[in-house]
Amino acid sequence: MRPVSPENMQKLLKAQAYPFSKPVTAYLTDAHIAVCCCLGVTHRHVRADPLGGRFTDGRLIRTSDILRIELEGEFWVLHTYTGSFYVIASFQPGGYQSLVDYQAFLPQGFYPTPDRLH
Repeated sequence: MRPVSPENMQKLLKAQAYPFSKPVTAYLTDAHIAVCCCLGVTHRHVRADPLGGRFTDGRLIRTSDILRIELEGEFWVLHTYTGSFYVIASFQPGGYQSLVDYQAFLPQGFYPTPDRLH
């Protein structure tokens, strides 16, 4: 389990209090976008398994591929291929730049659509 800094804890509590447009799958701290997904420390994951440890608070996770990134209030949210809705509470150093870089790449898409099959 990874500890949360006092600064990130404040950001996390603020994110958890925000009324997002969709049910939140999990909140992420120390987020970084890499290879079409997000790596981050998970908090309040809806599929947390306390007995097995999967998705429990403080665990490093890798999301499925990111399909869309949006800003809600002051928080970045990720819509993933599996339908998850992740809220980024904080970034690791260089993590925000990884999001900016990925946004430039994202409009190109990853999955074939009918107009790209030809």
